Amino acid sequence: MLFYYQQSYTRTCHQRLLKPDFCTMTFMTRWITCISLIILFSTAAMAQSPGKITGKLIDAATKQPVEFATIALFTKADNQPAKAAQSDLDGNFTLADIPEGSYSLRVTFVSYKTYTNENIVISSAKSTYNLGAISLASATSALKEVVVTAQRSTIQLGVDKKVFSVDQSLVSQGGSATDLLTNVPSVQVDVDGNVSLRGSNNVRVLINGKPSALTGSNITDILQSIPASSIENIEVITNPSSKYDPEGQSGIINIILKKNARLGFSCSASATAGNQDNYNGNLSLGYQTEKFNIYTNYSYRKGGRIGNGYNNRQTFINADTLFQNQQSDQSFVFNSHNVRAGIDYNLAEKTTLSLSGNINTRQRTRFQTGTTNQFEDPNTILQQTRQDNRSSSDGTNLDLNLDFEHKFKNPQEVLTANIGYSTGDDDDLDYLRTYYNNYGLPPTQFFQNNTTKDIERGWNLQADYVLPFADKKGRFEAGYRSTLNKNDNDYLVDTLNTSGLFTRDLTQTNRFIYNEYVHALYANYQREFGNFSIQAGLRLEDANIRTTLIDSTNNNLQNKQDYFRVYPSIFLSQKISDAQTLQLSYTRRVSRPRERQLSPFLDRSDPFNYQQGTPDLKPEDTHSFELSYINYWKKLTLTSSLYYRLTNNNFQRISIALDSTRTLTRFENVKSARNAGYELIAKMNFTNNFDLTGNVNIYHRQIDGDPSFGLEETSGYAWNANITGNYKPIDKLGIQLRYDYQGPQVIAQGKMKAMYGFDAGIKYDVTKQLSLSANARDVFNTRRFSSEIYNYAGAYPYYQFSSRRFSTRIVSFTLSYRFGSTGQKKQEKKRSDNEQENQSTVPDEGGMR
Repeated sequence: MLFYYQQSYTRTCHQRLLKPDFCTMTFMTRWITCISLIILFSTAAMAQSPGKITGKLIDAATKQPVEFATIALFTKADNQPAKAAQSDLDGNFTLADIPEGSYSLRVTFVSYKTYTNENIVISSAKSTYNLGAISLASATSALKEVVVTAQRSTIQLGVDKKVFSVDQSLVSQGGSATDLLTNVPSVQVDVDGNVSLRGSNNVRVLINGKPSALTGSNITDILQSIPASSIENIEVITNPSSKYDPEGQSGIINIILKKNARLGFSCSASATAGNQDNYNGNLSLGYQTEKFNIYTNYSYRKGGRIGNGYNNRQTFINADTLFQNQQSDQSFVFNSHNVRAGIDYNLAEKTTLSLSGNINTRQRTRFQTGTTNQFEDPNTILQQTRQDNRSSSDGTNLDLNLDFEHKFKNPQEVLTANIGYSTGDDDDLDYLRTYYNNYGLPPTQFFQNNTTKDIERGWNLQADYVLPFADKKGRFEAGYRSTLNKNDNDYLVDTLNTSGLFTRDLTQTNRFIYNEYVHALYANYQREFGNFSIQAGLRLEDANIRTTLIDSTNNNLQNKQDYFRVYPSIFLSQKISDAQTLQLSYTRRVSRPRERQLSPFLDRSDPFNYQQGTPDLKPEDTHSFELSYINYWKKLTLTSSLYYRLTNNNFQRISIALDSTRTLTRFENVKSARNAGYELIAKMNFTNNFDLTGNVNIYHRQIDGDPSFGLEETSGYAWNANITGNYKPIDKLGIQLRYDYQGPQVIAQGKMKAMYGFDAGIKYDVTKQLSLSANARDVFNTRRFSSEIYNYAGAYPYYQFSSRRFSTRIVSFTLSYRFGSTGQKKQEKKRSDNEQENQSTVPDEGGMR
């Protein structure tokens, strides 16, 4: 979060609800109305009661802040609750809008003794109380008597960031990171496992706040191999500041892996079994003292998927029409092991050195069968083609990070540094078997074996410094970062000759090398002026990209792109009340094309659908604007955003008909594209045992036409929504239901059809250490990705309708057991890998917490 936002639980009760008629207004009128709606909605609640109580909670022994403690205010006359709040990440709390009267204040938190203040009197003579630092004494011996009735919130909402808690997602337990991402507001995952954010698939994925070989070109397989049980949180940052890497048109998704955060020895284990050969296992061990913290996490995943689809195409040749219908079935099996381990060592009271590593090994096997019929009319089949393909892959990724943090006399003044090394190796084997039956001619067959060897190496060098101002009303940040990445992809093709032997196909064998060097400097200035805050930042970045295509005769086709860019950001924030904030922001971002999009090699592994990259594909340049509003009521939390993105040099997949049966798909820059939308996230706590969280994203997409590719301008509205309900009929039993809907949306040459699905989960705590859970994903088998393509340009215009699904319904059961230390979390001086919410500085991609 780019401005420190003190999350008060003060609520306002009366708001004006306006419902503009979006169907009858012009585009500009809609945006003016939306902005007016937010402003009116905010200012309607500015009338406040005079009373206000502030303070800070600290641990009596360690003097560290105590976050997320409950502060409750009760009227003395009838002992009824009047106000409630939770302490923020620095232990601060605020109770506002308090009517005149006499009150008692109570502070409660697990493993601490209750603090009580009976001398609170709000009157015209004294309406403001600053209680200062309140020391909470440990109550470890009485811990067994504490009963916790509330559960941790699934989603924590901020003005610019959403934090999704994995352990509260019952519908994702036993699944993968991909399954978990489908449940995160603003995030969508398509049939191939590609991740998009607010309708854009140009999104930056980080592991523990840092770039990683785990998030390289094979990100879809990686996300499938990471068990959800090894993930602590997922952060979604939609409009990052200049402190962040500007890569990613629509923002950043940060996957935070688990790490020990409790004093003493702790351990947890879980096991999952489900249909379609799905199994998961997870074991976490940790030992922490005041001097050091040692932790390790091991996860195993075996995941199966069964999918199918069809593709119907009509090609118009003069006055005739050629029909082509394709049916396909496929199955996947993933096997993966993930180990994360590390140690944090306190060199001195305010200096910490951390070493951490993560290794991921995986295997994937895919079976695919398909039949393609070509005919002039339903009674005349010209050709039938059957494909029986099998592919397998083995991959290993390793991340190593050395982190340093030093806090000065002022704990908000921090110097951090990181040296990170990532390496990844993937070996893929494709066995392609194609049988042709040309009616009236003898049948033929084509056998091809593809071998792909992909090697990735990367370095991250970084230093960040935070200097708070003496008046505590602002701070200055500066930093440096260099990333050095190299990907070497060797592609070998062998085909079956007439003698029945496999020989090297020199027309398809090639090697593609991608080198990327990015050096950056940034500075951010933040200042508060009463309830108004401003943050302005600038990032200077020099990027150098080198690509080399080496064919079978050792001919080199080299290409380079060098560009220096300035990435500004500005955030204006108005604190309307303790529970309301309005923020306006602008950032500039970039999306660099990856290897698959740049390689000029013609991939003919699918005889009907060729693919090819474009070596001179330019990076996308995005200007992003966002107006955000957040408000907390007693029962309801709302976060809403208006956003607009202008993307120049937008790249799209363009399909061109080569003849009546074959198409060529390339990535091309198509001038510009615009996305404008409104997103609302609402959480309603009806009771302590029942809550609903809903997310609605409505946006308008416009893609400029380009005559050179036969593209006309396309535009249209799209929307997606989901709602999650949590219900606890008894303390030990939790039920979660989730429904999502993706409306139709335009693409460069057509549109995507609507899609929806339903998930359900249940969890029962047998004891405090043992729990049982079960879930079903896509309960009614409805999640299908369908599209229509219209291509009426060129010599072979065609219309195509496709429908596919990555997986059918999956049901799984999970057993979890925890033992060892159940004591309080240590308020660590260091969170070296950006994975704990109580971190005030981020020694990675940057950004305030």
